[in-house]
Amino acid sequence: MLRLRSVIARIVAFLAMGIAPAFAQEPARPDAFRTQVLPLLERYCVDCHSTEDAEAGIVLDRFPDQAAAVEDGKTWPRVLDALEGHIMPPADMDQPSKKERDVLVGWIENDFVAAQCGKQAGSAPVVIRRLNRQEYNNTIRDLLGVDLRLADAFPPDDIGFGFDNVGSALNISPILVEKYLDAAEIALDRSIIPPDAEGFPPIELIGLVTYPLPPTKAVEFKHNLKPGRYLADFSLVRVGIAESVAPPRLVIGFGKDRRTVDAVRVQDETVVYRYWLSVAEGDDQVHVSLAPGQEDGPNVKPQAVAANVSGDQRYEGDRGLHVDSMVVHGPVSIPDDSLPESHRSILFVEPGFGDESRFEAARKVIARFAERAFRRPVSEEELDRVFRIFRIAYDRGESFERCIQVALTTILASPRFLFLVEPEDSAEDRPLTEFELASRLSYFLWSSMPDEELFREAREGTLRDHLRAQVARMLDDPRSGQFVENFAGQWLQLRRLGGVTPDRDLYPSFDDSLREAMRGETEHYFASILKENRSILDFLDSDYTYVNAALAKHYGIEGVEGDDFRRVTLASRNRGGILSQASILTLTSNPNRTSPVKRGQWILQQLLGTPPPPPPPDVAKLDESAQAAEAASLRERMEAHRSNPQCASCHQQMDPLGFALENYDAVGRWRTRDGAFPIEPAGELVGGRKFSDIGELKRLLGSSESRKFARTLIENMLTYALGRGLEPYDSCTVEDIRARLVADDYRIRNILFGIVESRAFQYRGVSR
Repeated sequence: MLRLRSVIARIVAFLAMGIAPAFAQEPARPDAFRTQVLPLLERYCVDCHSTEDAEAGIVLDRFPDQAAAVEDGKTWPRVLDALEGHIMPPADMDQPSKKERDVLVGWIENDFVAAQCGKQAGSAPVVIRRLNRQEYNNTIRDLLGVDLRLADAFPPDDIGFGFDNVGSALNISPILVEKYLDAAEIALDRSIIPPDAEGFPPIELIGLVTYPLPPTKAVEFKHNLKPGRYLADFSLVRVGIAESVAPPRLVIGFGKDRRTVDAVRVQDETVVYRYWLSVAEGDDQVHVSLAPGQEDGPNVKPQAVAANVSGDQRYEGDRGLHVDSMVVHGPVSIPDDSLPESHRSILFVEPGFGDESRFEAARKVIARFAERAFRRPVSEEELDRVFRIFRIAYDRGESFERCIQVALTTILASPRFLFLVEPEDSAEDRPLTEFELASRLSYFLWSSMPDEELFREAREGTLRDHLRAQVARMLDDPRSGQFVENFAGQWLQLRRLGGVTPDRDLYPSFDDSLREAMRGETEHYFASILKENRSILDFLDSDYTYVNAALAKHYGIEGVEGDDFRRVTLASRNRGGILSQASILTLTSNPNRTSPVKRGQWILQQLLGTPPPPPPPDVAKLDESAQAAEAASLRERMEAHRSNPQCASCHQQMDPLGFALENYDAVGRWRTRDGAFPIEPAGELVGGRKFSDIGELKRLLGSSESRKFARTLIENMLTYALGRGLEPYDSCTVEDIRARLVADDYRIRNILFGIVESRAFQYRGVSR
């Protein structure tokens, strides 16, 4: 192991300088694989793992030398797990001695890992992944300032490599696209409040008078409206002009507040315009004119109009355009203190009067929103595309607020918002930009977008230099609770607790409040280790936990009242560590009894990273009848059940771990008997390591299995941080982080520091 650390340290130094390690230039060494490993494989393994007879798809007779063996990045990690877990060779086959097993393990940990590290000069391909449901909810909350949880109605996210933020599993379906569009509209409808003229009586400003509209002059007339905002309906009559001719654009306004608008509909001769305008103090003039550039258009040329026989002003002249009617609703006012904070935050610029003032304000609002939503600076081309959407709504007469709503909806439905990694043409394996690094960091620790401080560091180009300080700040922020909920919830499988339903007749005290208290204990426990930078070995054993009144009663702990969680010092080591927490014990039980197999399997898979293979398809089921339960203890029945040699090697690992937890019933309460039978928690792990009870097992795991546990936790956290499954050459990163961890008394923040400082985290790789 010392040699492995020295190799890793040298490789990390090379990579920090941007230099790939030159293994080929080292002095030639004896081929350890051919001289030491291959003879052991031929003796103990190839009978079942040959090209002709490959059990579990593992072929071990196809490597003539070390160069060929280290090129296979998939096989040797599986072999290592089987060797360390004593799964292989099977119990009924010849077994290698401890020295021989150490030779095989040592070659994988040294020569194989070193070769994989040499391949790390290129990063793993980046999978272009979308926001998962939790990330979407959190991002909408932090972007808009409203907590709507709209993604709860989305289809469930698929799981990849144990987590729901892995890009290869996060597909997009047509249904999800529709959900995104609906959610964008709802989110902005709740965040921005447009003016509403509903309920205001109409005010006619023209009456029975009509005015011919000249090609180069305006029609103006007075009004006596109060200052405020008005929704106006304006009618223009076209006489002698074909319906197929497009209606003109008009400039309409009260005093200095003028806007250019398109028609909303045509009804026979009448063209209707609807729009919002503001009346300022002292403005008493209505202005109507053709928009610039239409003086010689087809709809304003002199037309042959029938002789005026009525003398009505409407038919005087020969132009064919007449200002006919103007009805307004208002004044509409929205007190600033009645607007939600989201509205004031998004619309941080108050538009002035007229088109240009509104356009300038709109571009500022769109630009700031887009930069935060896309989590990076936006180009003028991107800004122009969104602004064009604003103009379409604006030219139709919508209020400024409604136009902003429409424009920002396109941002929330854009792949630039919905995806964390954007596609690019370059095939270059490059470092992340500061903004990309800010996003990767924030979605790792907060499951949400960067905050203003991360954006500031990215803009100034200082984030990469201040990573440790930012990680510490982010872990101290309440938003790090999302890391606890989402990472711990999946690593420890706490999310499954919601679907567990113990038999109410057997466990009447179990209810939803107790279920939430169980989850709360584990989350508070994980959070305390994270925030206090405690040893990861506390996960295996400690003298403290977190309880509220409901859980304290469940555990038999006195002196705790209320729903809030508090830290308590434990009088007995029967509790302490996640193995003895009711959440884990309940989700690894059957509805009507404990399950030593499930509990043992959970420890092997989630904590030690050596999951046993699935059971044979024809394995007999345990006798669950009442007669069997009365005749023998669960342990005795299971010992008879696992007599099948095919099952023995796996049960040899799982069952002792599971039986050590038999003092806890199916909902995690302490007991000394199971019905009429006393609990026998003693056991023996592979390799002859014995324990008498759960306390000794926890101490044993914290000592002899600390390496496996650390590696498993690092691998899970790295998978979660990168949003992808680990590649063989990631073992270099894992081992480097583990070495740092051990050197600092296993303090958990070393894992997070090691991840964010790794090449795997800081490089983009080639998109796929």
